[in-house]
Amino acid sequence: MKAVVFDKDGVLADSESINLRAAFEVFRSHGHELGPEDESSIVGKHPIDYVPDLARRVGMSEAEQRRVIDEQDVVYNRIWQEQGRLFEGAREALEAVRRLGLGVGLASSSTRREVDAFIDRFGLATSFDVTLSLDDVARAKPDPEIYVLAAQRLDVPPSEMLVVEDSEHGIRSAKAAGATCVAVRTEHVRPEGIGMADVHIDSIGELSALLDTWT
Repeated sequence: MKAVVFDKDGVLADSESINLRAAFEVFRSHGHELGPEDESSIVGKHPIDYVPDLARRVGMSEAEQRRVIDEQDVVYNRIWQEQGRLFEGAREALEAVRRLGLGVGLASSSTRREVDAFIDRFGLATSFDVTLSLDDVARAKPDPEIYVLAAQRLDVPPSEMLVVEDSEHGIRSAKAAGATCVAVRTEHVRPEGIGMADVHIDSIGELSALLDTWT
């Protein structure tokens, strides 16, 4: 492996529960109750991508969809500012990749504004060689575009790039790009949803030991 590319939400940032909470809260305020069966449609995706899918199920108009997306952004940011944090072991995982002399990338379904705010908040400006956001691609995950672009920016073949993901959409994106994928298990994604990953770990803190066996 010559480079490691991290997803943000659910891998480095303990934020998927916040994303779900915001979505459930905003849909409820519009008179629509979401359930556990809807979580897989939300995890790993930006509201711009998942709100239309959920809205069609409940018969929501396009105008109401736009309001829901805007409101979800406000609710998410409020909760994130109060409760958002890095996962335990995330900073150490990034440092381990650096010590091994590998390229380091971030490929997120968040907007550029959200990615930059995340990096600033946790002082990670020097942790990444490349950062990619939803604004940098025409097609969101599970399309492989973002990971193909990450490999190009890091100047490595996708086959020599390791991707760390937590969602089905992200794993499908990484595998379609030709990368090796490590899946971090979470309570929000069913085991079958991450089955196509090459390796499964229980926390980001386990990545350092895994890398030692591969490099």
